[in-house]
Amino acid sequence: MKKRSDLHQREKENFLKLAHHLPPDKKDLFLKIFETFLESEEHISPEEFRKKLRDQGLDLPEKDILEALEFFCKLGFAQRKDFLGKAPVYEHRHLGEHHDHLICTKCGRIQEFFLPQLEALQEEIARQYGFKPLNHRLEIYGLCAACQASRAKPALPLTLISAGEKVRVERFLGGSQALARLAALGITIGETLEIINNCGPIIVSVKGARLAIGQGLAQKILVSPLD
Repeated sequence: MKKRSDLHQREKENFLKLAHHLPPDKKDLFLKIFETFLESEEHISPEEFRKKLRDQGLDLPEKDILEALEFFCKLGFAQRKDFLGKAPVYEHRHLGEHHDHLICTKCGRIQEFFLPQLEALQEEIARQYGFKPLNHRLEIYGLCAACQASRAKPALPLTLISAGEKVRVERFLGGSQALARLAALGITIGETLEIINNCGPIIVSVKGARLAIGQGLAQKILVSPLD
């Protein structure tokens, strides 16, 4: 705990040196925001950060918070992350540290990870191609353990499946008309589908072709995710 408080104290001192050109009132305000930001080690959106500041008695317009966060990025104390399908989030940038991210496409959870073997492999790839790497980012999208556990049922409606997953068709609901429509589309029991997009009409890949399935019909298709 002492190590963390010492680090934060050094970061504040460094911030004040780099922010010396700001008008006194803005520098004082940004310092208050910065102190709260240092306590936020998670990936945080401007809206979430505004609530955290409000809980500490500092009620500010979102534009002021965005200005402060972008200023922290400019000075190298923060970094903005734009993950697919998510609003921009900000995280504390620790000098000399690097990590990559696992992003759950269902609940939005972001898990940081660092694997030395992966870093070494990336350096070896760059070396083989005579490339000098300056920076990189690795993002893996999928389902976290909690979201996988919550879907433990053997068959789920196609509407609950995330983009990028492959599933097997288990059975159908509905009457003969719905079954005839599915058969005409080439969707049969045991068929493997890959979900391309699940916003609006669900786009799936089946037998090398893309198909659009309305939400109502997709609700009648029960599938099980492939491992």
